[in-house]
Order: sequence, then structure tokens, then C-alpha cells
Amino acid sequence: MNWPSPDWKRARGWHADRSVRHRHAGAGRQLKEVTKPRCRLALTKWTWLPQASGRRFAGFTLLELLVVVLIITIIATLLSAALNQTRAKAHQIACLNNLRHLQLSWSLYTDDNSDLLPLNRSEPSADEQAYGRRNTTNSWVVGNPKEDITTRNVVKGTLFPYTKSAALYRCPADRSQVVGHPLLRTRSYSMSSYLNGDDAGVDPRVKTVSSAVGTPSPDKVFAFIEEHEYSLWMGSFSVSPPEKSIAAIVRWVSLPADRHERGCNLSFVDGHVEYWRWFSSKKLAPYGRPNVNKHELRDLRRLQEGVPRP
Repeated sequence: MNWPSPDWKRARGWHADRSVRHRHAGAGRQLKEVTKPRCRLALTKWTWLPQASGRRFAGFTLLELLVVVLIITIIATLLSAALNQTRAKAHQIACLNNLRHLQLSWSLYTDDNSDLLPLNRSEPSADEQAYGRRNTTNSWVVGNPKEDITTRNVVKGTLFPYTKSAALYRCPADRSQVVGHPLLRTRSYSMSSYLNGDDAGVDPRVKTVSSAVGTPSPDKVFAFIEEHEYSLWMGSFSVSPPEKSIAAIVRWVSLPADRHERGCNLSFVDGHVEYWRWFSSKKLAPYGRPNVNKHELRDLRRLQEGVPRP
């Protein structure tokens, strides 16, 4: 190939005093003119360079990467929140199902025992301050979940031949542990102390047969309830009736759970189950100290309405 001479370029009006010139020269190449400055008749050296193909190779900028990471983080957060809500809802539904089975077993027991309610009695434990009281051996369930490290006491209960599953006695959302052991508790539910409880024959509110539950109606009287892990666990769930002294009706004796979005599940004598959302989170006040919070009092009085009348 014959390369163009500098004289030919000058004849075409090109000025050699310019330092850099570019001219396309076929076959995909660029012609680069290099001259020395300040010399009008300076010799010119021509070199041929490959022409760029036009394809642009570019990566992400730091800002673009940060935006992508931020978007992924937001999406992951939203998915995690949705997953947690779905899991919590599934636990609540499973808990309701457990109580429905317990209540059905309770009803079957009364049908098989001439309307007599399952026994719901307690006895002193070695350390009531730490564990509370234990359910007796002939009650619907035996022992105390604060100290039971196996399901043996659940199996000993009079309702187990009807439930046939120890898993029904524990809410899947209950993460409370046995005192002094890294083990999950075996039971989350308690029965109302007014249903064949310790004061049967002494307190006219305590009923021993199902047909005696009349006021309020069976669909208003609760039977089983989720008890709070920090409750006293006195063998049955106790609620002071509204007719007691002012000091008694403004404090919790047993504390309901609030693990389901500040609420808990209950079953009722007629067989149905409900989810109750509380007005405030549950915290057991020291003995003798009233629950002065107005929202707490609304929760307490709501539960007092589910206690049988004399």
C-alpha cells in the first residue's frame, strides 16, 4: 500500500503547524498526523491506528450499585415482614385449632361421665413462689408446665384419652421454657377455676356439672385460655368476680397471654373458640397492687364477664 505523503496533505490545505490531525483512511483505520509545534514546514509523521469498533464496554458505577443494593434490601425487608406476619397468623390459627380440640375433648368427657365436668384441682408444690401449684393426679391435666420437662403429666390427665396428642396442649408460638432447663414448656393452656376447680362446694360460682352453667349463657363462659408465661400458674386460671371488693376486681390473679399480636385465644363452654385482642400488653402486677391502667381494666372486666354467676 502507498502511504500518503506530507506534501500531498499540505497541497490540500492542511497546515503542518497543527499538532494532531485525524483522517479516516478506509479498511476500518484512523490516520493520525503528528507534528512538531512552532515549525510550519516541519516534517510530518503519519501513523495508522485501528478504528474503534463502536462497541461500548462499561460497568456499573458505584452509585448504581448502591441503588441496586438498596432496592434489594427494601424488597428483602418487605418479604421478611410479610413472612413473619404469615407465620404469626399460622401460629394463631394452629393455637385456635388446639383449643377447639381441647374443648371438644372436654365436651366428650362430660357426655361420658353423666354431665360431670373434668376435675380441675390443684395441690401445693415444693416451691410455689417459683413454680406455682400443681394439678392433681385425677385432674384434666397433671403437674405444672413450669417444672415439667416431659409430656408425662399431660398423658396422665383425664382428657388425654380424648385428645390423644400432647402437642395439642401447647401453642406453637409459645417459646417459654421450663424453669432451670433450656426446654420448651409442654403446656400453654389452663382451665377456668370456676369449672370444677378448687373452690367447688364452697363458692357457688364454681360449677361441677355442665348443665349448671346457665348465667351467663354457655357461649359467654370461657373454659380454656392461654395463660401468660409469667403468670402464677395456680393449677387453674382464676379471675376475681366483679362482686368482690374493689381491691380484688382491679387486679389480675392469673394473667392471660398476649403472644398473638397482643391477644390470646379462648374456648367456651358451648364449644366455640375465639381470638381476643387486648387493649394493652399484659404484665403481672405485684400482689396487692391494682392494675390502674384504664385499658388494662377494660381487659380484666371483659374476662370477668366470662365467669359463671352464683
